[in-house]
Amino acid sequence: MAATATAPAPIDLLPWSWAISPEDQSVTNCPSPSWILGTLAIVNVVVTVLSIPFGNRYFLNRLTCRFLFNAKSSNAYRYTWVFTVALQLGANALIAMIFQRTPGYRASFKIWELMLFFTIRPRLSWIALNLFGLIKKGEPLSATPHPPEYSTNDTREDPYGSEEDLPWISSALSQYIAEFFLRLIAFYVAGRTAHFATARGYYQITSAAYHSLPQEAHLMYAGALYYIVGGVFGIMLDIAVVMDLAHTQNKLRKSGVEAAYLAEIREFVPGLIIFSLVCSWIGSWIFWAGFVRLAGDLYCPPNLYAQGAIWAGFSLVGIVLGTGAG
Repeated sequence: MAATATAPAPIDLLPWSWAISPEDQSVTNCPSPSWILGTLAIVNVVVTVLSIPFGNRYFLNRLTCRFLFNAKSSNAYRYTWVFTVALQLGANALIAMIFQRTPGYRASFKIWELMLFFTIRPRLSWIALNLFGLIKKGEPLSATPHPPEYSTNDTREDPYGSEEDLPWISSALSQYIAEFFLRLIAFYVAGRTAHFATARGYYQITSAAYHSLPQEAHLMYAGALYYIVGGVFGIMLDIAVVMDLAHTQNKLRKSGVEAAYLAEIREFVPGLIIFSLVCSWIGSWIFWAGFVRLAGDLYCPPNLYAQGAIWAGFSLVGIVLGTGAG
């Protein structure tokens, strides 16, 4: 049996030296780990639910009195993903600034450190959007009746689309590409955590160092490793599928068989989404569950409501922009 070792202090188990803590803990109550994780969960639920209408071209077309969002199966995702990534990083930076400027708190981090750290937070809306992105107009959940002024013989462009229109597709693809790059950034956080644990023998289950760790540290280190391993396989799969789809798209479009291309997408996307859900989303939850419990008062975020509202608001703006306003 491995010899036991004295349990290290939480600050010695974190891969970074920064902390967010009150100057006087006797007058400031830190949110509990459950409340912090609950905020993340609420943001996930709210953004996911609202992403369904706000990622739908028909809904936004009506909301703007049919002035915007007229393009059927818009290709705006080719550039709007940049806005989504920028909005996510901007939201993280804004939250970091709020933390630093809150009176009565010691915030020893640099803005960029927390901006990158928050990229590993769990995000669910992009997964839901990509599932809805497979739904064509006329199928359940996406059928929208034509208004009376549009008849079957009307030659004007119908903003409600044809049977081949995919009202969620642009927003779904925009979020998918943005999530790809956000995961790449999050590898920095997960990689730093895994390197920290590896260098100290925290992954060696027969070592005294491993057995000296509290359960929270095991969770955080395991979540980081799970995120990396699953994320690498996920990204490799993403690249392989995208390359295959691009090749298939070129062949089918040259022959004018657009419907076959859409059918090809439908075969791949559900598997990709399930794999990403299992790997990156669950991995980030494991990491956060361990981190907030291990850090304790070293991670005492003020203005938790504002933090959640900023994440939710910026995420929804990215979803709307991804739908394409053409």
